[in-house]
Amino acid sequence: MAQKEPAVQSAPTGRNDLIGSARRFVLIFSAVFVVAFAGIASYLYVQHSEFARAMRQNVIFEGTQLRAEYLTLRNRMAEVLAGMPERERDDVQVAYDILIARVRALEEGRSAELYTHDRELAPLFRGLASEIRRWEPQVQRFVSGDDHTGYVLLRQLATAGAEFGAFTARANSITQGRIGDTDRRMQTLYLLLLALLLGGAAVVAVVARLLLRQATATDAAHRHLTALARDLEAARRQAEAANRAKSSFLASMSHELRTPLNAVIGFADIMHQGLFGPLDNARYAEYVASIQQSGQHLLSLINDILDMSRIEAGRVELNEDRIDIAGLVADCLDLVDVQARSKGVTLQAEPGQADAALWADERALRQMLLNLTANGVKFTPTGGSVTVSHGVAADGWYEIAVRDTGIGMAEAEVARVFEPFARGGSQLVRQQYDGTGLGLPITRRLVELHGGRIQLTSELGKGTIARLRFPPERISRVSDFGAMLGAVPSD
Repeated sequence: MAQKEPAVQSAPTGRNDLIGSARRFVLIFSAVFVVAFAGIASYLYVQHSEFARAMRQNVIFEGTQLRAEYLTLRNRMAEVLAGMPERERDDVQVAYDILIARVRALEEGRSAELYTHDRELAPLFRGLASEIRRWEPQVQRFVSGDDHTGYVLLRQLATAGAEFGAFTARANSITQGRIGDTDRRMQTLYLLLLALLLGGAAVVAVVARLLLRQATATDAAHRHLTALARDLEAARRQAEAANRAKSSFLASMSHELRTPLNAVIGFADIMHQGLFGPLDNARYAEYVASIQQSGQHLLSLINDILDMSRIEAGRVELNEDRIDIAGLVADCLDLVDVQARSKGVTLQAEPGQADAALWADERALRQMLLNLTANGVKFTPTGGSVTVSHGVAADGWYEIAVRDTGIGMAEAEVARVFEPFARGGSQLVRQQYDGTGLGLPITRRLVELHGGRIQLTSELGKGTIARLRFPPERISRVSDFGAMLGAVPSD
């Protein structure tokens, strides 16, 4: 009872952990959402401010600079015509060149699209650019010394002042309009972010409720699983105890049964051979022969049950040695030859690889081969055949295959025959062929003790192929064995 208390007390702790995890998730999700929202909003605000500043700096600055260069040109001309000694006519040429360069910069710069396509600003700019370019010949004549041309150009420059003022005012208006449009878009975006924040809060609330509900459901499932685990553990202990009791019972009963059964078989054999004189009645001889056969069959069944009990109890130890598979196959075929002849079944062994042997327990390997060949003969009708082949397969494993042309099995029955006391085929087939259903389960467990596996391929009405497969590390080459013997020093 002391071992069960922690499992019972763990349920509330598990529930608290689940609810705590749900709450932590909600808090973390909320914090991340708020931080992300604040970051996006801050980024948009900074971008908005930067855009407004850039717009003011670019468009207004460019328009103002064009007007400033125009004023510089006009002032230079006025100062030269006024006879100011610090001014020369070349200063007028330089001021005009700067003004022309400013015009080209507006035509080809980043804001050229605005100055060439805006409905109101583009006509103003094109008019100014054309007029500024028309001043070039007059500037050149003035620089060459023609004062009259200079006075005419100065009046033209003064007249163009209104056009430059209109151009600058329009550039400022466009800048303010763009900033206003951006403000409206940003306000819309801020409203969307607010809606996103509210929607995220609603999602967090829904997720929190779902998580808490899931935590409650998980807590109930946890309690159920805890109770189920306790029940399964108790059932496992009971099953293990029952299995140990079964193995002990089978072992003791097999021993108790074999002792008198050996005596029955021995006395029946003595009577059958007539060692102490012939039997007076022929029926007695038939009865004795039947007793002997039944005793041998019963002894075989008891031996199978005892072997299965020992394997399940883990009491089988392998006594490994280097086994000549060809010789072992020949011995096994000799043992089942009488049974095969009585049924009219042909036994044959295909030649294997002469340079390959196997490290295995000889008794276990013999039992596996006898089980498979005896099964092949048992389920093969008269005129059929049982063939044994062996050798190294393409994947490097050593394979011993027993093929028969017997009644076969359906695909669904192949896995079932490896369960203890389970037998394949229909009820009629099971009644026709005797057996306990332990041969293949014993064979599978014995080959698995060697690190190998058994593969069964069968087709109903066409026969069965049983393959014993052993891992490459159990293969022993004759050349390697000879080299090992040669390395041992002689006396």
